[in-house]
Amino acid sequence: MLSISDARYVDVLALPRVPLTFGTSLIGRAAYALVFLPLLYAVTDATGSIAQAGLAIALYGAGAGFLAPVRAWLLDHFGARRVIATLVILFAMALTSIAIAALTASGGVLLLVLSAAAGSVAPPLGPTMRVAWQSLAPEGEPLKRAMSLDAVVEELLYLGGPAIAGLSLAFASPGAVLLGPAAMVLVGGLLFVATPAVGAMGAKPRTEPDDRSERPLILELRFVSIVLPVLTAGGLSGAISVAVPKMLSGDGGSTAAGVALGCFAGGSAVGGLLFGRMRMPGSPFRQLAALVLLMASVLATLAFVSGAVAVAAVLAVAGLFFSPIMIVGYMAAGTMGGDHRQNSATTWVNTGHNLGSAAGSAVIGVGLQLAGAPTAMIWTAGAAAVLLLIASVLNAYAGEAGK
Repeated sequence: MLSISDARYVDVLALPRVPLTFGTSLIGRAAYALVFLPLLYAVTDATGSIAQAGLAIALYGAGAGFLAPVRAWLLDHFGARRVIATLVILFAMALTSIAIAALTASGGVLLLVLSAAAGSVAPPLGPTMRVAWQSLAPEGEPLKRAMSLDAVVEELLYLGGPAIAGLSLAFASPGAVLLGPAAMVLVGGLLFVATPAVGAMGAKPRTEPDDRSERPLILELRFVSIVLPVLTAGGLSGAISVAVPKMLSGDGGSTAAGVALGCFAGGSAVGGLLFGRMRMPGSPFRQLAALVLLMASVLATLAFVSGAVAVAAVLAVAGLFFSPIMIVGYMAAGTMGGDHRQNSATTWVNTGHNLGSAAGSAVIGVGLQLAGAPTAMIWTAGAAAVLLLIASVLNAYAGEAGK
């Protein structure tokens, strides 16, 4: 059964080397939350086309998401400090180039190329910080609290970032605003890689050519059974980002939808803080399965409620399970990654979420068109249950094969 620990988050922040390592990582990570709005408006203003702006965002996101495992592989094989420092400089240069191109009204093709380039070299500051926690915080409850704190703060960054970017756009052009995140990622990223925790993530020699550490984690069934529930949670979050605006189109419109989705993010932050102080029984997979099933069950009730207040309440409750899912996923992946594949492991969890979110957004759109919001949400919850069943089979088979 669940129990409450006597943990305090201030104890995590008081651990040696944590304030410098965590603080510098947050400076760089905050830049990501500030990029999307000014990039969207920069391309729109420069080209006069919202379609090209949307394509620029898509190219940026595709580069950041689909190439993440490649960047993680580079970290594991060549050392975090060297690789991240290079990526930080390249990313800052790409954002600065976009800003200059926007300010000089350059062509849309150049802006699209630069957007794709920026996403391709996005430094994995978040995943690397989650690996660093494993050396900064003792195993067990302290590490769990550290990962909870990390997840909650990241959630808050993405809550506040767009608001700050939007406020900045009221006083400066989109190109000028983009220079802010470029400077932040450069300063924060380089300070972060200079910390001892990142310096310790050097390329580790492999003494056995046929060692399992050379095998991609995503080919291991047990690891896939951990990533699949995270992908499912990402699919659920992507689905509501499309379904909720449709559901509230006649009841408060975009304002009500924004508030309701904000309640989901707020619930996620609260859930992360609460989970960090709880002891949940069962293996990591069983914890993930239970949390995703609860989240899907709550979201299924959107098929039976109406009105902005009711929808916001449901989303707030569903959000309570989201950060805990990511926390368990990151911790389990870090353990499975061992000494040689930690960056790859945590990055695959993040990639699984992103892929799930993209798929959920696309599929729910078709469901909304064919059957309407209530039926589409039931289908979504049902699809989540099927994915969990597949993950259960994979986990069981991996357990049998490992005996």
